Amino acid sequence: MNKTLTGVLAGAALLAGGCGGQAAHEAQGIERLAAQPPSPTGGMPTPLPTGPMMSTPATGTPTAGQTGAAGADDLKRAAQAALAAASGAKLVAIESEENGKRWEVQVADPDGTERRLDVADGKVVSGPSVEDNDPEEKAKLQKLLSAAKVDYTQALDKITATVPEGRVTELSLDSEHGKPVWDADVVLPNGTKQEVAIDAVTGEATTPATATPTETGTPTMTETPTGTETPTGTETPTG
Repeated sequence: MNKTLTGVLAGAALLAGGCGGQAAHEAQGIERLAAQPPSPTGGMPTPLPTGPMMSTPATGTPTAGQTGAAGADDLKRAAQAALAAASGAKLVAIESEENGKRWEVQVADPDGTERRLDVADGKVVSGPSVEDNDPEEKAKLQKLLSAAKVDYTQALDKITATVPEGRVTELSLDSEHGKPVWDADVVLPNGTKQEVAIDAVTGEATTPATATPTETGTPTMTETPTGTETPTGTETPTG
């Protein structure tokens, strides 16, 4: 209650004492009016809460160190495009060309018929073209595909787990010592190439020791002579 209303009430009390019942009735009305809460009259706005501001999380910011995953995704996308264009076939080999802008893909039908395709930006740009393989080659390829229990996607996952900082540039299904093996070339951030082999039956990964290639790309072994022949005897003249 402010000072103005207090003064009004005091005056009303005096009037009630000097002027009778009518003045007292008016004073009671003023008291009731003073007791009512004042209605808002456009005063100061209600302050906003001062709690911590809510931030909107950033979306899709890639993290560093995903070289292996990125390379695997590119390879998978190219392989999937090739397999979609050659229905029923399985991947046999895939190799990066033009610094990853294009992929050469080799697939094979269940009967061993080999097809080749080129893929760029996730789309087939040439092929599938059928390779002119003889029946023996088809039979070998058919046997290799049947023996492999680990497909290219599983092999790729194993490779990226083994060399997470590398980028897979080539993957092919080969036969080593009579067993199917996924052989991969992985380029490391420093530009060196690491070979990784995945057993296509057990899924076990191995990284063979790096050999120094010759001009033809095949390591050579130098044979050490086992011994030197010496003459068995010396003939002496009889004369």
